[in-house]
Parts: sequence; structure tokens; C-alpha cells
Amino acid sequence: MRLLPLQPSDLTNRYDHETPGEAVGCLLTIGMGVSVMRASRLSHIIWPELIHLQTRASLIPSNRRQQQQQRRANHTIPPLEFDTTFAAAGVPGFIGKHGFRIAWTDYQGLLVEKLNELTAGEPYENYLTKDIALQFARDPMSASLFNYASMAHNNHHFFSTLSTHPTPLDKEPTLRQSLINTFGSIETLQTTMLDTASAMFGPGFVWLIWARDLDPPAGGIRRGAWRILTTYLAGTPYVEAGYRQQGIDTNVQNATSYQAYKNSQPVNTLGAFGSYSKFGREQAKLPPGGTNVQPVLCVNTWEHVWLRDYGIMGKRKYLTEWWNVIDWGAVEQLAPKESKGTVDFMRF
Repeated sequence: MRLLPLQPSDLTNRYDHETPGEAVGCLLTIGMGVSVMRASRLSHIIWPELIHLQTRASLIPSNRRQQQQQRRANHTIPPLEFDTTFAAAGVPGFIGKHGFRIAWTDYQGLLVEKLNELTAGEPYENYLTKDIALQFARDPMSASLFNYASMAHNNHHFFSTLSTHPTPLDKEPTLRQSLINTFGSIETLQTTMLDTASAMFGPGFVWLIWARDLDPPAGGIRRGAWRILTTYLAGTPYVEAGYRQQGIDTNVQNATSYQAYKNSQPVNTLGAFGSYSKFGREQAKLPPGGTNVQPVLCVNTWEHVWLRDYGIMGKRKYLTEWWNVIDWGAVEQLAPKESKGTVDFMRF
């Protein structure tokens, strides 16, 4: 990682109105994602002594950045099936129109805008958000690119299972029985997901996933089991991402500390699930698109999603209402074919 001198012309115009001495220690944004701590008094800054971290974006020549900014946006807010209704009245029985605008329209718009800035002109600018997240999950110098891509994918997944007239689980008997075979009852599944989400100290997602067996399928039928998985911040549920399932926050790591973290992971093949179990290590070798984990449902625990409608003490009520508006028809469409057969209870 190289450190480069910062020139006065590198600063954006957003702080031109401030006078020397204001905003002690505030963070300035320079270019595309490059940051520098501002000194306590601008009049005392010795410019050659200021430095900023050189990131992927800062390596791009200024003339190329200008060309990239003029390019067409490749990533846009994906349409939801009930976009018009949600925008006008919110998600019935769940969040109002103002909360929906914050959690989906504004926030998803921010994510794709940042993603377009970071991918413009690159070979991967047209990749799906999931594929971008998996491609850069193991590159600590591309933490911002991973975060925006993964969060855009996760947030879309959350909203894609909401409906104006959600299909109840009883209307999907095959899926319902498959879940009962794993969890014992739907009540157990509900309690486990909601308790897990409620107990999360910090933002993230709680997922219902289908985890396929790695062993060759017997009789052409691949086995597996349902699992509940948590990811913090913008962590991804896909095992191929390895350590970006968010065992640590790589936003505060550099290449050396990140490698030390990987080397410190215990060599343990016991257990059937986890980033360094036999299951996880084998899956981590798979290329993007070759996943053996299929997410079908998730709940978003980021505060901006529920604070507007439920207040500071309303997280648990938000989770309860979310369960009541799940469109199980949409979940069933995401479930892989093998998950709808006979699934034996598996204890790990």
C-alpha cells in the first residue's frame, strides 16, 4: 500500500464554505472513495505532509475518471413486482411509504450509484451484484466494491419476498413439509429466525438457506438441509466468499492484517457448516455461480429499515410483522428442486 502526498486541489468543493478551525477531525471525501482526516485548523495545514491511502479508485487517472463519470449507469434499482403500490402506500401491514422510500428507493439508489462509480469502465461493470461481491470478496483492497455489491444484492433479496397479498405458507404444502422435516415445526423455524435477528447486536441479515451436500448425489438426487445463517453488515451468505461472510470487518484491515487473520483461523474439519469446516472449505473452492448454498429468505436488521415505522424500541415488533407479510410463494420459487423432496432431520 503506497502513501501519496495530498494537494489542496484534491479536496472537493463540499467544504469550501467552511472557515479555518471548523469541523475538528471531520472526514473529507476525495475523488471516489478516498478519505483523509482533516486537521483541526485549515490555516495550519502543511499540504505535503498530508497523506491519503491509495485505493483502487485513486489509481485511475483523472481524465479517465471524468470519462467514466460520463458513461451510462450500468447498475440501476431493480424493479420490484409491487413497486408502484409500495411507493404509494408502503408494504401493507409492515412499513409505510416513507419507510419504504428510505429503505428501498433511497438506500438502494445510493448503493447502485456507488457501485457504478467503482465499476465504470472496468471489465466487470456489467456483472451481477452477486458476482461482483464474490469476485472481490477475497481482496481486502476492494472492500468498498464488495460492500456496495453485496449490500445491493442482500437488500434486493429482502424486498423481493414481500408482496401486497403475500401467499401464506399453508398454500405451499411441499415447501412447508420440507421445512418441518428439518426444524420440527414452522413455529420452531419462526422463533429461531426472529430470536436470532432480535439478538443481533448491530446491523446485518438473518437468512434461511438450503445447504446442498458436497458428496456426489445418490441416484441423481442431491441431498441437503435447511439452515439459518447470520451475516453482519454487508456480509454475504455465499460460502464462496470465504472470510467475507464477515468474521471480521475488513474495512479496518490492511493486506498484512487481513493475511494474519486468515492464517490465524483454526485448521478444523469437524462440524458440517461454517467458513472453515470441511463443508465450508470445499465450497469456498467453487467459482461464482457454482454455489452449494441457496438463500431463499432473509430479514434485514439494519436500523434504517425499521426505525422510521417502529421507533427505537420497536425492533422485535418489526420482526414479528415481517414474518406475517412474507410471500411464501416467492420463497418457494427461490427454493431449489431438491429441497422440496423428502428432507431428513440432520443434527450437527
